[in-house]
Amino acid sequence: MANVSQSASLDSIAAYLKRLHGCDQDTALKEAREVMHNLMAMRQKGFINGWYFDERGHLELLPSDAVQKHLSPPR
Repeated sequence: MANVSQSASLDSIAAYLKRLHGCDQDTALKEAREVMHNLMAMRQKGFINGWYFDERGHLELLPSDAVQKHLSPPR
């Protein structure tokens, strides 16, 4: 999964938010745009490599190598 850069689209994020929060379609799309903007900003800053939905339907982030080093326990 290391090559994923963006497998969760705006529409799929909106559907996720709609299901999670029970909001209407317009609200879900507005919030999904904000989520997508934030995900892209995190990728541009080098914090993440991408995002995707896991097998349970949860939105997951792929941390960058630099961030991953900070998350890994010391050896």
